[in-house]
Amino acid sequence: MKQLLIAMSVLGLTCVCVYSQAPYRLYTSPRLPARDVLARMNLVMAWNTRVKVDGGRDGVFSVQVLPGVPNQVVAQTYAGAVYLFDADSGDLIWKTRVGIPYWTPQPAGFNSQSIFVTRRNVLHVLNRFNGTQRVFTFNDATKETTFGYDMDYAPSAAPVADEELLHVSMGDWLQAFYIPDFEGLERLKRAGKQGKKDVLKDAKTPYADEEPSMNSPPMIYYWGHRLAPQTTEFPPVVYGDRISVLTTAGELLRFNRFEKGPRVEFLPFKMGGRAAAGAGQYYPIAYVGSDDYNLYALDLNNGRLLWRYVSGAPIAQKPEVNDREIYVAPERVGLQQIDRVSGRHLWTNRDTNRFLAANDKNVYALDRVGRFYVLDALRGSTLAKLDLADWAIPVANEWTDRIYLAANDGQIMCLRHRDLAKAMVMKSPETVKKKEEKKPMEEKKDDAMKDDEKKDEKKEDKKEEKKDDAKKDADKMGRLLLPRADYSRAQALPGNALPRGSASQPAVASMAWSRQSLQDAAFPGRAWERGREVWATLDDRRARAGR
Repeated sequence: MKQLLIAMSVLGLTCVCVYSQAPYRLYTSPRLPARDVLARMNLVMAWNTRVKVDGGRDGVFSVQVLPGVPNQVVAQTYAGAVYLFDADSGDLIWKTRVGIPYWTPQPAGFNSQSIFVTRRNVLHVLNRFNGTQRVFTFNDATKETTFGYDMDYAPSAAPVADEELLHVSMGDWLQAFYIPDFEGLERLKRAGKQGKKDVLKDAKTPYADEEPSMNSPPMIYYWGHRLAPQTTEFPPVVYGDRISVLTTAGELLRFNRFEKGPRVEFLPFKMGGRAAAGAGQYYPIAYVGSDDYNLYALDLNNGRLLWRYVSGAPIAQKPEVNDREIYVAPERVGLQQIDRVSGRHLWTNRDTNRFLAANDKNVYALDRVGRFYVLDALRGSTLAKLDLADWAIPVANEWTDRIYLAANDGQIMCLRHRDLAKAMVMKSPETVKKKEEKKPMEEKKDDAMKDDEKKDEKKEDKKEEKKDDAKKDADKMGRLLLPRADYSRAQALPGNALPRGSASQPAVASMAWSRQSLQDAAFPGRAWERGREVWATLDDRRARAGR
């Protein structure tokens, strides 16, 4: 009997150990919150939808808010499905499937034309407007099309893209890829099908003169930089011509992201502790949390420290930043609101530890077990709470006031304040400046000749205006200086008899009037005495008038 008990106890301990070591994922299938419950919290259901998942093994991997006009929401599943929704109405824009199911994904990167998703080391570029894959190769032997671009290593964080380059963190490597102008190439293809030869002739793309190929334009490797012995698990921070990488050791590395060849690192910034989450960004300022209890505000252009806030505990979550505030959640302290410009502490709510969204009146957050809280935006006090623990995938939305929550069974719902039918923009996205197309040399010459002709015409017009003004000034001066009869007599003299500076010469406005020249013009011969009397009379009048 004792042996049987010992054997059962050993078996039980073995099962417990195996269960504790086995990885598991919480699978939930919640119900939508009731309308009257939301009404008591001044909330309404903006929209809800469901993405298709492949059984219990599959589920929603990530949900992200993409800023733009309009704002969009991209959702990925473990099986490789990608969905794009309108963030305001919930309408499905497109859906597609990428890669091999259940390969390790990363959150999506994006720019104004494309969405970049990864499956292990394979990069897939999706058209943001219709979801078609833009990078593929065609095998002539097997007649098969392979989608995606094989990178050297699997990424360790979400890719970051602008209109020209794609940046990917790969552990101790950082690589940049040149993004072809897919929109311009698609316009050329459509023009070729429609027979528009003038469009093809005037096309300014590197592929315009090439013969049509079954392969897509490839992603071009631009440069790579090794971070060893340090590593990064966070997306890089890009602003202007600088790229910054936050390492797990708590060091912010900066270097130029243009020009080929090895990177030249600028002076890095070293924090007092390690970094456990990525950096928040607002234009050229990065906000970095560390386990040394500090939140750092760093200028990405020069790497200088703008301010530092002591939170009171290690910061293990990414700071969420909008136009006015920063929301940070130190461990076992609660959600804190900080002024973005000065770094001044505004309030702390100890019930919550995860930011969801905010508007001018309220802040929405979750606690450790998934309960939903409505906070006062000015004081941080708790106004209402609701159990939404089954919505296991929270979405931090720093762009608008909308609240997004998802569940593993594919449900996605959006909540909003009942008075805000239109989404309130809380963080202004960075505008993309369109580059002006360079004109050919002939067009530049023609434009320069036209500009010169216009300048010459303007100069001639100005000269004629100066002549007219000079004549008017001369006439006016003559009337002021001479009596009416003597002025008429001076005007009757021939032009060659008048001195320089008179009304018949074009340089009247540029010459100073002299009494001697006026006397020679108005009183020829032996009339000097009369002229002296006139000048004396004018001097007396000026003296009386205070001139």
